[in-house]
Amino acid sequence: MTYDIAIIGAGAAGIAAARTVLALGKTCVVLEARQRIGGRAFTDTSLGIPYDAGAAYIHFADRNPWVREAKRLGIETRLWRGWTHHEAWQGGAPLPEDQSAERRYGYGEFWDHLETLGESLTDTSIAEAAHHLSPSAREAARHFSRLALGEEPSRLSLQDYQVQWAGPDRVIPSGYGTLVTTAAEGLPIYLGAPVKRILAVSNGFELETGQGTVRARAIIVTVSIGVLKAGHIVFEPGLPTHILKALDGLDMGALTKVALAFDGERFGLKPGEDKILLDAPGGSMTFEVWPFDRDIVIAVTGGDAGREISQLSSPAAVDHVSGLFSTITGRDCRPNLRGGSLAGWWSDPFAEGGYAYAHPGAFSARQALMETGIEGLYLAGEATAGGRFGALMSVGGASYAGWEAAKRAIKRLR
Repeated sequence: MTYDIAIIGAGAAGIAAARTVLALGKTCVVLEARQRIGGRAFTDTSLGIPYDAGAAYIHFADRNPWVREAKRLGIETRLWRGWTHHEAWQGGAPLPEDQSAERRYGYGEFWDHLETLGESLTDTSIAEAAHHLSPSAREAARHFSRLALGEEPSRLSLQDYQVQWAGPDRVIPSGYGTLVTTAAEGLPIYLGAPVKRILAVSNGFELETGQGTVRARAIIVTVSIGVLKAGHIVFEPGLPTHILKALDGLDMGALTKVALAFDGERFGLKPGEDKILLDAPGGSMTFEVWPFDRDIVIAVTGGDAGREISQLSSPAAVDHVSGLFSTITGRDCRPNLRGGSLAGWWSDPFAEGGYAYAHPGAFSARQALMETGIEGLYLAGEATAGGRFGALMSVGGASYAGWEAAKRAIKRLR
């Protein structure tokens, strides 16, 4: 079949691109390798309790298009209480108040230092930016990098992070993935249709999928940087040198979640009494306790510790994390465990990681991806959202990138 524009990937970027193409009067098709919509915005219901296995927060909510979309669809959102409320645990006990105060001071020192850098910021790593600060501030940099960005601080470009828009966050009781999936209703999406090969021909492109060949005058590729780097899609001719160089400057973080569903036993913990286990193997781990007053705990870690857990089987990961949670409950919580689930994006072949980050010295890589050098071929997603928008590493950013790519593609067609 032949279309004006073929879109690869039915995540937020692909959905935004498709809606834009159709609104502007062109034909399109969305080809999705998975058997579901949403990409890394996925609300898992396999435990009988919905939880966001991927993206969970509507970041910079004052300018995020998904706040408006939720209102349009009648889906509730709530203001998130922030990121500084976790009670720190170490050695099987809450951190003493003097150490907690020192830890809070370290976080303040770290963030104050980032503020003072201002326009003099150089493209160094987050670890290097914090190396001359106090031990507690360096620890803050490590925890932030692993738990928010999913990677070790020595590998993260500080300048890349600093362009991110700030603002309040919102959460969605029914799930971010549910919101994204609902927004895709009515779009021409084919599931289970992985694109294996893209061939440039005289009047456009031919895409070889598991369901046959699709022809299009232009293509918007919204798969993750991890999928591109893994070579799951073959481009003929190959991608230009400047794109390959840009890809070398980017990698995927390993933010990893493990959900624990319980039988109603709450071990004396109340909703919102979230914890951070500072001495978890390989790095710190947070526990979101009874979100939305549901009998579920969501553990999050990242960086190399996240990669190690992602390589476990789901039962092994659940057993490992429930053992760590037991150090907080004060007794073995596993007899009350009703089920568990691993969201290991790092080992997911359709994602190959959580979201893209730039290495130190590669701040310009996201911008470079926006100009492929191949007429009619556009890359879009959370990885390119930092090229023009300060919305990298987010569902909202992926949507901005999808809109931008669709408008550029249609302009070329006209």
